[in-house]
Amino acid sequence: MGCPRFLFEDFPLIPRMNPNQAIRFVLIFLVVTLAGCTGGGGVSVSGTATIDGKPLDFARLEFSPLETASKIGSEGVMTDAQGNFTILPDKRKKGLEPGKYGVRVTKWVDKKTRKPPDNPDDVEQLKLGGFLINIIPPRYSDPESNPTITVDLKSGRNEGVKVEVQSK
Repeated sequence: MGCPRFLFEDFPLIPRMNPNQAIRFVLIFLVVTLAGCTGGGGVSVSGTATIDGKPLDFARLEFSPLETASKIGSEGVMTDAQGNFTILPDKRKKGLEPGKYGVRVTKWVDKKTRKPPDNPDDVEQLKLGGFLINIIPPRYSDPESNPTITVDLKSGRNEGVKVEVQSK
């Protein structure tokens, strides 16, 4: 039967192929495209972060696997003005998978105003310049110690996760 002639005449950028080559090309294209769609962890997480029972706004939460030898991914997220956060699976990176995670919490604010930077992308540069301080106690943020907060994520959706921090 063969491919319709218009496929090759209407698209001058596509090299001229015989019908068998065209079918082979399309099949390879589909396999490569679909292979790229299988990545990313299948775990989503949503919840609220609090400090002394009040919403922890504009804080950074880092979810890292407790077992350092494990192959599960890690992920970071910023809380919103009400302390809410959501992590969704992302096909472009490994992401979170079922398992036990330690959660480290930081909230970087201006030394003088005690407000978070206007642009979250500036945090690293401002930290290096000595303009910001972390107002979360070190036991919640120290990467060298065992995490104080742990969560066990299951497959699928993990809703209502509580990340509770005490200021003292």
